Parts: sequence; structure tokens; C-alpha cells
Amino acid sequence: MAAQEHCTGTKTGYPGSLPADDATNRQITEFSLILAALFLLDILSTQVILWLGGIELNPAMAGIVTSPLMHLAIKAGTLILIILVSLVAEMQVRGSSCAFYCILITLYLFVIVNNTFVLIPHIVG
Repeated sequence: MAAQEHCTGTKTGYPGSLPADDATNRQITEFSLILAALFLLDILSTQVILWLGGIELNPAMAGIVTSPLMHLAIKAGTLILIILVSLVAEMQVRGSSCAFYCILITLYLFVIVNNTFVLIPHIVG
């Protein structure tokens, strides 16, 4: 059985190895940073909405968002879980992490847009 060797000198194609190439690892890193930025925007915008008298619409997060540190910890843990799942998925099916991140990023863009529309009336007037 032949295995590919890359510039790092590691062999790929074996269970437990990282995704096949540096480009894939870079892509996962970039997507993770984009998602982390969206998580941070969600945390900040949600906290501002709460400070302005708004409410959390997600019942699963309603008790958590009252504590900004807990909110940050939950989002950080979620991001770590997402990164791990994407790495495992990429080992199983090449390109799956891209699809996974695209779906998550799209969903979180909707969250940020929603929060922005809630905040606009308070900012404008």
C-alpha cells in the first residue's frame, strides 16, 4: 500500500492522520477563523440587544446568554467541537469540511443579520 508524502514528511492516508495536504489544513483554519469571528459578533450583538432590553429567542441559550463569560465559553467549546468534527470528516470524505463550514457560516450570517436588524432601530433613533 502506497501513501503520499508531503513537504512535512508525514505520511497520509492512515486512520488518525490529519487531512491530506497543507491547503486543506489552511482552508479549515481560515473557515474556523471566519466562524470564530461570526461567533464573536453574535455574542457582542446579543449582549447589546439584552442590555437594550431585548430577549434571547433561542430557548436553549436563554439562560446562558445572561452571563457573557458563559456565553463566550459555550461558543468557544462549540467552535472546538466544530473544528474536531471537520477534521474527522475531512479524513473520511475529502472536501466535506468545506461543505460543513459553508453551511455553518451561512446559518450564522443569518443570525448576525437578524441581530443587526434588531439593533438598527436603536442605533438610528
